[in-house]
Amino acid sequence: MTPNERRATVALGGIFATRLLGLFMILPTFSVYALHLPGATASNIGIALGIYGLTQALLQLPFGLLSDRFGRKRIITFGLILFAIGSIVATLSDSIGGIILGRALQGSGAIGSTLIALMADLTREEQRSKAMALMGMMIGLSFSLALVVGPIVSIYFGIQGIFLLTALLALFGIIILHTQVPDPLSNRTDESLKPHLKQLPVLFKNRSLLKLNFGIFSQHAILTANFVIVPLLLNSLMPNNHPSPLFYLLIVACAFAVAIPIIIYTHRTKKAHILLPIMIGILALSQLLFVFFHSQLWSIAANLILFFIAFNVLEAELPAQISTIAPPAQKGAAMGIYSSCQFLGIFCGGAVGGFLYGHVGSTPVFTLGLGLAVIWFTLSFAQKKRPVVENEGAVGA
Repeated sequence: MTPNERRATVALGGIFATRLLGLFMILPTFSVYALHLPGATASNIGIALGIYGLTQALLQLPFGLLSDRFGRKRIITFGLILFAIGSIVATLSDSIGGIILGRALQGSGAIGSTLIALMADLTREEQRSKAMALMGMMIGLSFSLALVVGPIVSIYFGIQGIFLLTALLALFGIIILHTQVPDPLSNRTDESLKPHLKQLPVLFKNRSLLKLNFGIFSQHAILTANFVIVPLLLNSLMPNNHPSPLFYLLIVACAFAVAIPIIIYTHRTKKAHILLPIMIGILALSQLLFVFFHSQLWSIAANLILFFIAFNVLEAELPAQISTIAPPAQKGAAMGIYSSCQFLGIFCGGAVGGFLYGHVGSTPVFTLGLGLAVIWFTLSFAQKKRPVVENEGAVGA
């Protein structure tokens, strides 16, 4: 990668990661905190966690289309401002309804696919899968960091402190965008990167893309559903009735110690078609173990380590898979659909997970996660080997 490509990838990955850091920080603590809010139930706690994903999913493609007309940076800036406003609304809310509104406003800044499109504008085709993998690694690192930082901020500043920090991170993202992200050499974006509505029927017929879209939907649905109830389980097992940041630090350290070498090996050997089913199998195994073993601290810790090993590897590899499997003329639309499926999974996982936990308990939530992972595992065996992209020159550097 050229220096400008590395700079663009790291800066845009940093914007993506800092934005998600604020969102992920509430996962380890929100369910416990929200129990004390007026009118809170397991169902609307799940909705509060997931509503962000619904507005994100609905607005990904419109934001992508607007970025084609008004420019990527303008739309990303607008989205980050909306995200910050939603964070402030959630900070000032003292009811579950107010937090749901704030989370929905956060999600209305749906810039995920636009960030990816801008990165594609600034990298050559043969370097794009590497850039996507690096962005995925930064997102995985952001999530892992959030598990440790979230409980610390919550202990000293409460959940409002997390929402306020999220707003500040959004404003920091705007600074990164306008000081560190290069402008494309040409104002005329490659047509292959633009999300046209007429491309959607073709993409929905592409089985390889459908499998990947189902995969990212499932992964984030499982993640959100798990974190509706895992903090509540830990709350009853920890001596001080609050998950220790050191507990999550141990989980994160163990998972990353295994995941990082796997990600590097996958990138160097281009054997994702072999490794992906293995990681999906580990994801399914974590859910199977959760079904039977979730009443002791050691079992929750072991299951979370397995889950995050798989999560980190898949989060890094799936965007690269999409960027290389998508037909050359439909990359923008393919990334828009991918991002929408990711955030729709967040919503469905939170809403369905909260409903199931409120009505029938924790075991059915993990059973749901197991079912999604098993279906994905079965589909993954038919996944074609990722093609090697030939050198095509720079789109913008």
